[in-house]
Amino acid sequence: MFALVLENVHDIYIDEHPIDDLAIAGLRGLQKVEPSASIERAEGQIRLLINGTVVSAIPAPERNDGEAWAAVIEKMIADGRRASTKLNAADNEKIYKTMIDGLLAGLDRYSRYSGMVAARRQRQNRDGFGGIGVSIKIHDDGVRVDRVTPERPASRGGVKIGDIIVAVGGAPLKGLKLRKTVALLRGPIGKQVTVTLRREGRPEPFELSLLRVKIVPVTVYYQRRDRIAYLRVTGFNQGTALELRKSVDRARREIGAGLKGLVIDLRGNPGGLLDQAVDTADLFIVKGRISTTRGRHPDSFQLFDATKGDIGAGVPIAVLVNGASASASEVLAAALQDRGRAVLVGSGSFGKGTVQTVLRMPNDGELILTWARLLAPSGYILNKLGVLPTLCTSNADDAEHVLADSLKDGVADRQIAMRRAADNGDEEFRETVRTFCPWRPRDGRDVDIEVAKRLLETPKLYQRALQLSALSAGS
Repeated sequence: MFALVLENVHDIYIDEHPIDDLAIAGLRGLQKVEPSASIERAEGQIRLLINGTVVSAIPAPERNDGEAWAAVIEKMIADGRRASTKLNAADNEKIYKTMIDGLLAGLDRYSRYSGMVAARRQRQNRDGFGGIGVSIKIHDDGVRVDRVTPERPASRGGVKIGDIIVAVGGAPLKGLKLRKTVALLRGPIGKQVTVTLRREGRPEPFELSLLRVKIVPVTVYYQRRDRIAYLRVTGFNQGTALELRKSVDRARREIGAGLKGLVIDLRGNPGGLLDQAVDTADLFIVKGRISTTRGRHPDSFQLFDATKGDIGAGVPIAVLVNGASASASEVLAAALQDRGRAVLVGSGSFGKGTVQTVLRMPNDGELILTWARLLAPSGYILNKLGVLPTLCTSNADDAEHVLADSLKDGVADRQIAMRRAADNGDEEFRETVRTFCPWRPRDGRDVDIEVAKRLLETPKLYQRALQLSALSAGS
């Protein structure tokens, strides 16, 4: 376990870190379990002290010998358990978490370790899980059905919004925490689960036997607003690109030739799977670069180019972003902006422009390591500065002022050109760029939506805004 962690961080992480430094940082993490523990490195030895007494002393291996340093860690943990009741009482999962958190503490904030329970939840959110297709909320007698997903077992079995699930598999739910109830409803795909329901208008509870199927959490929500299709994208998992395709197809069927445009709302979207962001951009971009990743490991160099047609058939697109739009959502926004396929509205995005690779550990936990930086089609690095919208709503109270201020005198195109030219290592320049369109969360009036609506309903305005930020032909 420790050898895998040490060698993967050394080989894959975006910046090189010697294995000995990583191992010692991990050992120092033991202080979270045993506050009196300390690590010393002197005279060619690594020493573990408990309450100032040396309880383990081992010759230091070669600097980047992962197997040897893993053996040092294992031996010191064993020696420490014999000398400390607190270390001895800690199970393996707690020791893994403590040690690996310490080992990763000197890296970036996106590299982390998830134990087996947390990792299982993360895999379910990314890849799906066996379930029946309901959203639930805690109720005094169990849980209340808050949403029923169409064409899923609960829907086909007749479960309705407002039903109270009082038992699962015969086990009463009253008093259980929501997470435990969710765990009972979920399970192996293709296996039956029996739910006991109470429904208003029926005197007695009744049972339904439902066959679990693969459920991928919904990330795309469609709403028709007059002749505009509003598409809220909350994250990027394995189903996002397909969901968005279906939503656009539905909008085109419902609204028909009168469809004036699409609003893709990425505000508050923290990201997710890179390949889904690329596939989503590819739905609308006919040709050209979508994104590039670049890191230290040879496999981290990847080029993503458009391969498909435009499912929107050229219909205007406005993308909404804010300071909480991050990672994969920034990849999509930058691609649509640079390729001249959409106008970005809102405020500067978060600037989480790195890619993490997920490594499954022997204990079923996950090691998540940053291994590449993300580049927009025009070549700028997304990290730290994010994407700059064409139409900035930071200081605006109404759509008219946004359109007037952004479209006059080349303000927007000059700022976007500076953003693309920004050197991420130049802190002074970064600070200047950050002042262009800072995120200011506000309650009440949604100016972003107003601007997007006005833009999509006025073709001349849309084309003018598009020309301010799109790359020149052939780029």
